[in-house]
Amino acid sequence: MTAPAYGPAHGPAGDRAHGGLPHSPDVDRWLATPGTQPAAEGIPDPRVPALPDARSRLRLLAVPEEDLEGVLTTLPDPARTPEPWQALLHCHRALFTDAPVGWPAAPGLLGPAGRYFYVHVFLLALPLALERQREYGIPADVVRATFADLGAKVAAYRRAYGTGGFDRQTWIVRHFRGTLHRLGRLQFERTTLDAAACGGPRGDGPRDGEPVLNVHIPGDGPMKPALCDASFAAARDFAARHFPATPYTYATCHSWLLDGQLAASLPADANIVRFQRRFRLFGSRPVCDDDVLEFVFHVPPGTAGPDLDQLPRDTALQRAILDRLRSGGHWRLGHGWTPLREDPR
Repeated sequence: MTAPAYGPAHGPAGDRAHGGLPHSPDVDRWLATPGTQPAAEGIPDPRVPALPDARSRLRLLAVPEEDLEGVLTTLPDPARTPEPWQALLHCHRALFTDAPVGWPAAPGLLGPAGRYFYVHVFLLALPLALERQREYGIPADVVRATFADLGAKVAAYRRAYGTGGFDRQTWIVRHFRGTLHRLGRLQFERTTLDAAACGGPRGDGPRDGEPVLNVHIPGDGPMKPALCDASFAAARDFAARHFPATPYTYATCHSWLLDGQLAASLPADANIVRFQRRFRLFGSRPVCDDDVLEFVFHVPPGTAGPDLDQLPRDTALQRAILDRLRSGGHWRLGHGWTPLREDPR
């Protein structure tokens, strides 16, 4: 097959070590890693789409306009970049298994071709993922809202690093496997409770290994109680309608937004505090300062000693977070559960 060429081959001119990618031991290891992952059988390998189709897919994934050219001009294909193409095929086969994926970030030496590589994986996997959504009977508006999370993560990457890229590849696996859906303000992931991973007993809530809907909170707007109410109600109906073989009695949440210290720092009627009241806490409370700084201030993960004095203090939440960190305190991850068959507050 001869694939359409959207732009120049990757890498420095004349460097053909990996079909246009620069050669190094790190690149070699990264290219080899996807081939070590479990692979699904019986699914067709993807083909490079024609340019209009590729743009249509990127619109469904809500990739920002400023990233479109970078994604399209670095897309691997079997003729120009055979080794990255093979790595992409291995990722595609691993994506449609049930096994955890181990997809490391591409070496920085690869530039935009590496930073956008996992966008390419999902771009080419989109037709098969949409087919799975149709088999589940998922409404088109839920599919669009769910898959738009990829574009949101591309936008978040640019805010954090000042350049185009994507580094949430293992997170988006859930969306493409059909285990996570956005229902209004919140996302709900079909999973099972791993009590040991939560670090402690769960009281009278869900049992270890019991199916639960795990709640995730996109960072794109206020957590108004009415919107959250509507999401919980939609989740109950959605799970019963589209996945009736598995009963979901409880929702869980594992987030810094459940840190009880927030209730001491924010007004009693704050949206976050009211969200906390929906859940009964259990388990351990590990430090998660990096999560808070990333979610609220877009500080890149793993940033060592960010200058807190340079971060904005425009909201009560920002001030509460910074005041605690500047005093030597920490923010902690909270684990919580709530019954799905009653008012969650």
